[in-house]
Amino acid sequence: MLKRVTSRVWHLTTSIPPIRPGNLLPVLVMVILWFGLRFWGVSEDKAFVIACVTAQAYVIWRNLPGAALSLQKVERGKPRMLVIPVSIIIAVAALQLWLGSPLFTQRVVTFFCLVFLIVMVWGIMREQEMLDRVVPEGRMPHQVSAPVSLLRINAIVAAVVIGVNELLIAFETLSVWISLMPVLVLALHAFYWLMVLSVLPTASENQTGA
Repeated sequence: MLKRVTSRVWHLTTSIPPIRPGNLLPVLVMVILWFGLRFWGVSEDKAFVIACVTAQAYVIWRNLPGAALSLQKVERGKPRMLVIPVSIIIAVAALQLWLGSPLFTQRVVTFFCLVFLIVMVWGIMREQEMLDRVVPEGRMPHQVSAPVSLLRINAIVAAVVIGVNELLIAFETLSVWISLMPVLVLALHAFYWLMVLSVLPTASENQTGA
């Protein structure tokens, strides 16, 4: 029993894919800009907000072309759907720069994660209905394993980010908050893939099911 558990844990940890540089780059840009601005004498609050908004802008710029392309594949004219969310994000970024409040900028992270969490929970509530539409019962009699849903995993990750962010806001300084972001990204990457890999059926389970 212990050997099987140990082997399973070892298999999961060694199967975690490496993090993509593009996923780590925003927080690295944020940290570098923070220390650079502080070195040049910019106030702590102003440096924090500028660094965070710059990282947010990079994330949007990096993901926007892919999102527009995905919508365009669904139906012509769909990329126009991005106008509203992008406008909201730009307005939030401008508001952060105008207010210059680190607390507001930190709470922006909580807000967007909370919205994401609500969407995931709503999806979980409608999950079975959607699965029945995509794969009606009895339509795939030779299906090897049940479909794996990432909604619950995404919801857990969002809740973890909210919890960690709020703890850092309550008990740590801005320098600690911004310095721990790369560590948090790496930890979340490992945590996310451990959960994904743990719910995927193993080869032996697939053979048994077949």
